[in-house]
Amino acid sequence: MTLLKIASILFIFLTIILTIIITKLLRLKRFGLNFADLAFPLFVLEFYVISDRAFYHSFLPELALALSALAIAITVYFLRVKRSFYYPKFFKFFWRAGFILTFFLYLAMVIGLFLTK
Repeated sequence: MTLLKIASILFIFLTIILTIIITKLLRLKRFGLNFADLAFPLFVLEFYVISDRAFYHSFLPELALALSALAIAITVYFLRVKRSFYYPKFFKFFWRAGFILTFFLYLAMVIGLFLTK
């Protein structure tokens, strides 16, 4: 369990550092990509692995529910405020907002992991 706690903390820093290095090394800025675009699927994978091993069940369904609610909220925002829905813009906005949501849910899971005995 101690090794899992250490790994969960290291995943946070290593994922961000690795994606920043890959983004700069491959010069992905010219394609409009930043580190969050690469880190989002990695955080989802880490979220699944850590929650599956640390708790009785994986928190992946809760993450899927939160991302679904985020997609609905972004759709409503585009339709009500912007009065238009452009799919590529929606996908890019969802992908980056999904990174922020997944990052904070991962942090909450790590804090919960440290609070359990």
